[in-house]
Amino acid sequence: MGVIIKNYIKNLKNEKSHYIFIGFPLIISICVGLTLRGKMFEDYRDTRSRLFAIVCVAIWIGLFNSVLEICKERESIKMDLDSGFKSIELFFARFLVQAVVCLFQSIIIFVICALFAEFPSEGAVIGSSYIEYILSIFLITFSADVMGLLISSLCPSNDIANRSLPFILMVQFIFSGQLFELGDTLDKISKFTISKWGMDLLGSIGNITDLTITIPVEDSIYDTFKFSAEHVINLWAILILFILIFSILSILFI
Repeated sequence: MGVIIKNYIKNLKNEKSHYIFIGFPLIISICVGLTLRGKMFEDYRDTRSRLFAIVCVAIWIGLFNSVLEICKERESIKMDLDSGFKSIELFFARFLVQAVVCLFQSIIIFVICALFAEFPSEGAVIGSSYIEYILSIFLITFSADVMGLLISSLCPSNDIANRSLPFILMVQFIFSGQLFELGDTLDKISKFTISKWGMDLLGSIGNITDLTITIPVEDSIYDTFKFSAEHVINLWAILILFILIFSILSILFI
């Protein structure tokens, strides 16, 4: 594992990926942060749409991090497997490094957004919403990142992986349930998207149902965005489950 991680980090440095890992989240977070000014954490609908923008950013960055990380090294991975390395070792080397990258990116996203909008200080679980938001953004970003590793392990070439990215993003955004109301069937599909649970999580920590609601809303939102420790922990667990499932599938396909 140590050898593989060292080589993987060396490859990232040679590709100057650290500039992309830092620069891309910084630029896109500033763009989103500029939209947060206004009625953030004052009006329910405005806050909901702005939190959804943060979820979209986290998913986009996570996928962007990793969608090429396996398919671009397909030949070297085959050589490693032939040399006696195990697929679980090859995967977890990337898993651990990407986890550190996603954590750093999540801090960047939240800090930049917090410069443009005043987030509530009280959290549902830990006591500080700042830590909860960073942890939540990390889980959203990292689950998207590991999904990217799965896509990368499935795609035989960089071109196919790149072409699949817009489709995956479209599915995440459309079936999130935030852009428009979904019927019963589509609502069941939304439960398989990171965006749906990520939005529920950020909305719950922000206690957005306690904000000013100017337009009538469905009663179900009070359960969806419930401000309680149990509810937030359950949502964290769902995102961790996504990470576990994507990881297992990635190892099998490698």
